[in-house]
This record gives sequence, structure tokens and C-alpha cells, in this order.
Amino acid sequence: MNKSPRGRTGGSQTQPAERIDIRYGAGLLRQDSANWPAFGIVTTPTALETAQPHLAKSAIGTVYAKWLDSGHQRELASLMTDDVELIVGLGGGRALDASKYVALEKDVPLILVPTIVSSGAIIHGHVATWRGRRLYGSVDDWPWVDCEYVLVDCGVTLEAPAHLHTAGLGDIICGYAGPVESQWRAAHGYGPPLDPVVPQEFERYHQGLIDGFKQTLDYEGNLTAGSIKQIMTALQLRDSARPKISSGGKSGDHPFWVALETINDRTWIHGELVALGAVIISWQAGGDPDALIAKLEGCKVRFRPEEMGLSYAELRRGLEFVPTYMAEERIHSVLRHEPITEKQFDQLWEFLQDR
Repeated sequence: MNKSPRGRTGGSQTQPAERIDIRYGAGLLRQDSANWPAFGIVTTPTALETAQPHLAKSAIGTVYAKWLDSGHQRELASLMTDDVELIVGLGGGRALDASKYVALEKDVPLILVPTIVSSGAIIHGHVATWRGRRLYGSVDDWPWVDCEYVLVDCGVTLEAPAHLHTAGLGDIICGYAGPVESQWRAAHGYGPPLDPVVPQEFERYHQGLIDGFKQTLDYEGNLTAGSIKQIMTALQLRDSARPKISSGGKSGDHPFWVALETINDRTWIHGELVALGAVIISWQAGGDPDALIAKLEGCKVRFRPEEMGLSYAELRRGLEFVPTYMAEERIHSVLRHEPITEKQFDQLWEFLQDR
């Protein structure tokens, strides 16, 4: 194991996701942790409670990631003991991202141990800059660090509720909004025409993910170790396997997520919220939201507001703020230029309730 992490505070030379060493196996956490040097854990209370019985020895320091704010991550680094020789990120995206920052500050190697496979934080080295719940800068500005490897112990991950894993597929299938928005931009003078082959490529890509996922379920439809690996592999290969849209312009599904959490000052499960954003974009842009919903349901991805704990008032408040946020970020989305307000919001809410 290296003595220092490969990384720095700025630039975009982190290794491509498809080259990350991901190790799978039941009992792997106990086996590997027995050989770790003095390590500190960046985690959350639930994740640590789940994984603790699987650790061969105890950490010499533990800090808990409460949110994504960069100031909070700096605080975690200062709280971590200076005696650590290794940082272990244990949990979901919040803990994994914070562990990257702490490893970089402590100048020690990093191992990621996801307890849920819910987002790309598992396979991306960048640590986005957040001030409160607002995202700033880009990958060229953000700190980054390459982990030594990702350890996926299915004996640990399968203890989590299934929807926390399938949200990882939601973080991929939300890409359905890309071609829909590109077609909308072209029709309204915000971008060039979309190559007609692109929607077909997205259809094949997403259907392949859905079919592959279904094959991993047991006879009762429950997730298996194979399901965890299939979701992780899909996340790992997303950057290279996802069809490319050359017509430019950023889709609004992820900006929708940031805007909604910013104005409501709370968080939801990332993959579920961006999936909902893609459904709303398709509904507003004249796409086929029911086709997208069928894909999400095929992968057991929650998108309905009530399932996510998202209220009528919170969604309406978010959609009212979205145009302001997207204008500041110069994002030409249908949600910016054709805002969903008042009576139309009630129509949207009724649509989501009926699905």
C-alpha cells in the first residue's frame, strides 16, 4: 500500500472509473481489515453499526459525516487523529466523499467500503465543493484522490434496504432526460438538432441495464450478491458506456436535485431525486414519462414523492426555485424556460400520484 494518496487540491487527473480496483466477496471486510495499518474511519452512525461486527479490529479514530458542506469536511479532517496511516470511507455517498477529503488532508491512503451502492461517489475521486447545499466550481477546481481500492462485502451491503442500492441505477437511468432535453433545446433555439440515433442508443443502453438487473434477483424478486455487483459495475462503467450527446447543453435532472435540496435545506436519496427530476423533465418537455417510469420500476427505483418523503409543498417550492438556480448556472433546461408553477404544478402532482 502506498504511504500517501495519489491526489491533490485541484485538477482533473483522477483515474477513470473503469480502472478502479473493486473487490467483491462475502467476508472480505473482516479478511482485509485484519491487515490494515492503524486506520481512521469516516462514516455515519448507521453504517458503522452495520459494519462494526465485520471488522477484524477497531479504528484508532472515527468521525461522522453529517452533510456534504466543504467546511464540515475540513472540520472532520481536523478531528481525525494525526496518528492514522490509512483512512477508510465507510457508508454511502456522504461518508465516502468526506473520506476522500480527510485522506487528502491527512496525506494517507484511502480505502472505500460502501455499505450501499447508491451513487457515483463510490467510483469518482473528486470531492465536489459545497457551501451549505450549493455546489460550486467544476471537476477542474475540486480536490480529488484515487483510492487504493473499493471493498464491497455483500455480507454487509445486503443488510441495507433494497431501495438504497437500486437508487444507484436511478442515478444512471435519469440520463433518459438527456436526449429529451436536447430535442427540446433544438426545437426552441437553444441548441443544434439531436442525432436521431442517440435516443435509440440510450434505449438499448438502459434496457440492457434493466435486463441485467432482473436476472440477478432471486425467485422472490429480492436483491442478491449478484445484484450488488451488477449495480456497482453499471456505476463503474457509466462514464464510458453511456451514449454521448454531442449537441451540448446540460440536462436538468442533476441541477433539479441541487436546487430542490438548496431551497428546502434538507436532503433526499440522490438517485431517487434525480430520477424524479428526469420524470418531471420528460413530462414538461413533451417526452414519454410513462416509458421512463416503466424503466425505473423495472429496476425497483423509487421516484414517487410520497415514497421519498417529499411533500407537496417541498416539491412545489423546489420547482419554483429551479428557474432561478438554472439561470445562475446557465443551464438551458425546460424547467428553466418553461417553469412549472401554480395550476400546472397541481397537474404534475396528480400525474405523479396516479403513477
